[in-house]
Amino acid sequence: MTNERVLERLREFVSRDDNVRVFVLNGSLANPDVQRDCYQDVDVTCFVEDVNAFIEDRSWMGPLGDVLIMQTPDEVPGHADYERFAFLVQFAAGHRVDLTVRPLEAVAATLAADSLSLVLIDKDDIAGQPVPSDDTYRIKRPTRFDYEQCWNEFWWVSLYVVKGINRKQLLYAYDHLTIMRTMLRQMLSFEVGFQTGFTVNVGKSGDGLSQHVSRECWEAYLDTYPVIETTSLESAHRQLIDLFEQVSRRVADQSGIPFQEAEARRIRDAYSTLWCQRD
Repeated sequence: MTNERVLERLREFVSRDDNVRVFVLNGSLANPDVQRDCYQDVDVTCFVEDVNAFIEDRSWMGPLGDVLIMQTPDEVPGHADYERFAFLVQFAAGHRVDLTVRPLEAVAATLAADSLSLVLIDKDDIAGQPVPSDDTYRIKRPTRFDYEQCWNEFWWVSLYVVKGINRKQLLYAYDHLTIMRTMLRQMLSFEVGFQTGFTVNVGKSGDGLSQHVSRECWEAYLDTYPVIETTSLESAHRQLIDLFEQVSRRVADQSGIPFQEAEARRIRDAYSTLWCQRD
């Protein structure tokens, strides 16, 4: 079933259901700058008078086809009064619908918080007609606190990687390398933000970074994805540290935040001594 057909059937359901007062399209389908493809999900929000009644009646799924698998991440066993509830539904025919239910009084705040919102149905003329854009998904200018939290987490976790390698706990080391890489991606995003005036969205996993960093930097970043083998993990660890220091120094310069070179050097020195000295 095409996404257009999915939306048509959801519109038909919403039009008939008096509980649903506002129906909004979210996500990439609401983004005029995203090229359409067959992998896009249908992200929608229903603003209702009674959230719990909507949760109990799941008949809206029927016209959309056979459910392959579903998640309800907000569900709490024994809980009977929800302020928000999401259905993440993968259908057997290939299409996916992420439908969130919210109380009617949350319309204004929700639309303000998510700029990728296109109002499709507004039975009471209360939602207005916001113009969808990716404004709320763009890189945000880091505060000193943001920078220092990223910096601290990177160096803190780097010690766990060394511990894991020394213990031959390679999965443990790999998991913490992943956290280091996430912090590097955050720092790279800060740098791209300064370069672009904080006008770009690099995506959930940072794929868009490749369009804004040098080829050399991007290839160095990709080299931090290791195989689970000691030499590869050690190499990725060194690469992450070198690249993070370079990028975080540039971000510090651009934002006027002091660069903690001495702290980085102390932690580097500790890698070879921290678990060897036991006075």
